[in-house]
Formats: sequence, structure tokens, C-alpha cells
Amino acid sequence: MRVFVLSCVIALLFSVCSSAAAITNAQRLARGLPPLPPKFGRALPGYARTPTVAAENSSPSSAPHKTFTGRILVKGHDGKRLGHLSDRASGINGVNFGASSADLHVSFTSSRSQHGLIDIQAIDAHGTSYIGTTSNAVLAAGSSTFVSFGKVIKTPAHSPPVPVGQHHADESAIWTFDSRSHELNVHYVNPNGHEAKTTIAYNSHDNTIFFVGDIGAYNAAHPGSHVSPITFYIDLTV
Repeated sequence: MRVFVLSCVIALLFSVCSSAAAITNAQRLARGLPPLPPKFGRALPGYARTPTVAAENSSPSSAPHKTFTGRILVKGHDGKRLGHLSDRASGINGVNFGASSADLHVSFTSSRSQHGLIDIQAIDAHGTSYIGTTSNAVLAAGSSTFVSFGKVIKTPAHSPPVPVGQHHADESAIWTFDSRSHELNVHYVNPNGHEAKTTIAYNSHDNTIFFVGDIGAYNAAHPGSHVSPITFYIDLTV
């Protein structure tokens, strides 16, 4: 008999506790009971999630791609504007010191990060082409070698030079774009598949542009034809 009574008391207490837990805080206060503590991690009925919680539970979105069209501005190592890349009949190599109608116009689509490699397409009436490297030397510190600059076919990112005909080997996806400064940096890949530290070099004597791995070593090997480092920027003005 005592066991039966004790079981009934326990069942009654459990029922009361369950009912108390199920009622709202307003009902608990009306009955003289303390309010329940708030539950975090979900929105309670009648309450909207705070902006912080909503942001934490939302999925991050990637920055959209953006297409840029303009001309490539060339600046010297001192930041001085030298001019824009020229669009000669013989190629793009050199700075245009004449009418702006002879400037090379380009277009490219930015990557989702500041470090993604991109192709830069040359806009002309002679068909689709890109700008990049046109030879396959090995660039390295202490080496006086260089690779040529010109119009190229489209090649995969991180690819070593792709043979084109008997005398050329092209790379196009060698550029990165800084959306804040609008600078274009070059990342040449050596024939062994390893990326080389690459400097854009300018010879003001014959108005030519090419790429080197060590500009000091190049100048030491060519005392009568010194070159200086330059930088490329996308100029969006017409």
C-alpha cells in the first residue's frame, strides 16, 4: 500500500513539473512561479532572431566576378607615368608615345580573390588574342635570362609555356589584379612547372618590354642595354 501511494505521489509531482515547464513565463508569474531562463540558439515564438544570430547562421556569399575594359597604363619604378601599351601592327610590345588611338585596349574578368590568375584579352579587329609571354626561358635569381612579351593564345592557369609553331611558347593566364590599386602583376611559370619571381622590364633605348627573373643579373650581362622595372595598371578612362 505504501509503495502504491509513493508511486502516485511521484507521478503527480512529475505531472506538475511537466505542466509547469510547458506553460509560458507569463503564466508562471501569475501562479507565483519563477520565470524560465531564456533558450539560446533558436528564436522563441514571438521573437525575431537578432542580426548577429541571423548573420552567424547565414551562408557566406562569394564576391561576384567583375569585367574590366580599358587600356594598360605603364609606370616607371619611380611611379611616373610613361604612357599606355601600344597596339602596333607588329605586336603590342612597347609604350605608345603617339595618338591615343594607337593604345592597346584590353578586357578581363577578375577572379573571386586577389590571388587568382586571369587572362587579359586584347581587343582588336584581327581576331581573339591575349597578352602574355611568348618564349620559354627559365627565369631565376642570379640568371640573366628573359622571356618575351606579346600577343598569345589562351593557355590554362599554372601551365608551363605551351608550344605554338616552331618559334614560340605561350602563357596567357599569368596575371593577378589588385582591385584597390588596379595594378596588374605577372606570374610566369617556368618550363619545369614552378612559378618564377617575375619582373616586368623596360628598355627605353628601343622601347621594348619583356620579363626577367633578376633585373640586376640581366643588366650585368648587358652593360650597354640596361633595363628598368616597370608596373602595369588598368586604366578605365576612355
